[in-house]
Amino acid sequence: MHCPYCEGEMEKGLIQSPHEISWIKGEKRKMLGRARFHKDCVVLSELSFMKGSACVAYHCPTCQKIVIDYIDGKNDLNAKNAD
Repeated sequence: MHCPYCEGEMEKGLIQSPHEISWIKGEKRKMLGRARFHKDCVVLSELSFMKGSACVAYHCPTCQKIVIDYIDGKNDLNAKNAD
């Protein structure tokens, strides 16, 4: 994958956590509990009590940016439709 910022080659890897991985709109911490119950939240990886959470991400060593594509849920390693 090519970096959308500098066009350099990105490295494929994982973002992982013992908790659900999510993005929430705004700049303040708002959540305690499951993200799906919060407005304007994007769940990047569902929580698995046995495996934690993980999603595929791409890292640009030049820009130091990380890109996560979540359009179809395939990058959520705990999703039912993940490859």
